Amino acid sequence: MRADWLPGLSEAGRQALVDYGVSLVVDLRSERDSDERRLPLPVQREPMDPRSVPAAWDWPSMHEAYLALADRYRGALAGALTTLGSADPPVAVHCAGGRDRTGIACGMAQWLAGVEPDAIAVDHALSDESWAPFNEEWLAEAPDEAERERRRRISQPAGRTLVDVLEEIEQREGIRNLLLGAGADEASLDRLVTRLKGGG
Repeated sequence: MRADWLPGLSEAGRQALVDYGVSLVVDLRSERDSDERRLPLPVQREPMDPRSVPAAWDWPSMHEAYLALADRYRGALAGALTTLGSADPPVAVHCAGGRDRTGIACGMAQWLAGVEPDAIAVDHALSDESWAPFNEEWLAEAPDEAERERRRRISQPAGRTLVDVLEEIEQREGIRNLLLGAGADEASLDRLVTRLKGGG
């Protein structure tokens, strides 16, 4: 399951995770974003901090930000996808908004499973729909015009950007090769692909 900030769930939401059968949560937020709100499930952290990656923090474009995150945090992505394949399903993976860091991880998993690029883009766009009602307030809260403009760039709809990034990584080195080279467990990746294809 791809999600946004799970520690912010209400008590009913936390219980819904348990009732759904989630066995493990993979948290991609940075260490500095960790908080004291405990989830009623085991959590594995694979931190990806955009603040330490200029292209991901300054956000000249989503394409540049995603490529920079995927390159800098290939180890975290490898760890996250290994966990998704080795843990008992279902597993939830989240960051702050569920679109960017989580979107890259889930997009890679979908790509490995042979999901059609258009379907990956449609799934990724669900985050833009979820966050659209909050964007105006987020922009208004910016402390200055430079930050407001950065937030405008970030809040632009993704379109096919994630798919374009995945295609570029695939052509450059291969998504599977990137993950395995960063320490992903091959058998876990194979199990993840089998599960996503409906094989259990």
